[in-house]
Amino acid sequence: MQTVRMGIIGVGGMGQGHCNSLKKVEETKLAAVCDIDPATAEKVGTEQGVPFFTDYRKLLRSGLCDAVIVATPHPVRPPIAIAAMKAGLHLLSEKPLSERVSTADQMIRTAQETGVAFAVMFQLRTDPAFVKAIEIARSGVLGKIYRTAMISPEFRNQTYYNSAGWRANWVGEGGGVMLNQAPHIIDLFILLGGMPSSVYGRTETRLHDIEVEDLAEALLTYPDGGTGYFYCSTNEPKPGQMIEVFGDKGKLVYRDGALRLYTYQQPVREFSATCPKMWDAPQSTEQVIDVPKTEWGHFLILRNFARHILHQEPLLSPGAEGLRSLELANAIWLSASRRRPVDLPISRTAYDAFLRAKRRTSKDARKVLLTTRETDPCHKN
Repeated sequence: MQTVRMGIIGVGGMGQGHCNSLKKVEETKLAAVCDIDPATAEKVGTEQGVPFFTDYRKLLRSGLCDAVIVATPHPVRPPIAIAAMKAGLHLLSEKPLSERVSTADQMIRTAQETGVAFAVMFQLRTDPAFVKAIEIARSGVLGKIYRTAMISPEFRNQTYYNSAGWRANWVGEGGGVMLNQAPHIIDLFILLGGMPSSVYGRTETRLHDIEVEDLAEALLTYPDGGTGYFYCSTNEPKPGQMIEVFGDKGKLVYRDGALRLYTYQQPVREFSATCPKMWDAPQSTEQVIDVPKTEWGHFLILRNFARHILHQEPLLSPGAEGLRSLELANAIWLSASRRRPVDLPISRTAYDAFLRAKRRTSKDARKVLLTTRETDPCHKN
């Protein structure tokens, strides 16, 4: 195999962006598209000059593809993804893998059982600033981590939520800002600060006429005793996106695209225990962070996925790692519903019961006058 023949399932929104991104990846060829809406399937297939389908099962059986991208609404991704992998096709899933950890677990198990390549679309992992931040966090320069913080404004207006019937309700989407807008930054937050062992969460629907949360926050506890704060919302416009990781030897700060590293001349714990002067504090030095100006985006995850299939290049965004941001989101919802801390990993049975109860009482009253299916203009590369 010299070129990976790609199929895209779900081309009403982000899938159309992937059609264009594949043109930048010489190791791939768009071979087929599929969408449940016949008009959309025909339109995109005709524009791209490839066969189109309205039933994903027919695409999987067509023999046209070596791999597929699943870009449908997330609650219907798992059965499509599992069917694709069982058909022997490599899989790249849009984020999140699912709306709940139990079905994401099934996707991961199927990938292991079938041996196909499995990746998730976390394109922010290719942003040079985050590449550098991850390198710093993994170097050990920060020492033992004492505190983390994430603040993520992800503004959306009511027209956005009214653009499709599946959006922002428990049946069609299965969650709000933590599931749709914030998974990218949550993924990076976990890469930099680690996975908490316990969360005490709170969710709210503050400014929008929707069923699910447009604001979530949580206090985090880590296995080694560190603590953290988590906040994301679709009510707050940018700027203000921020991740901080504070350790015994330094502090790493990402804010609105800028990366700063502060290192202490003496570890904080040692300084605190031995300093003889009453008002002294550890002195810090700001390190100059050289972040290269390079292209980044979806096409790099697609290229890496293809090179993994063709040449065994290590995956930048393995599918199994998509579980972590989803688990944190599910844990915060579960904690918010119980009004007490929840340990991670969470009970799959308990979360499935929580989601079933939410769906039984779902009464989404939004009026979708015209379904609008288009790619977010921020994500066309």
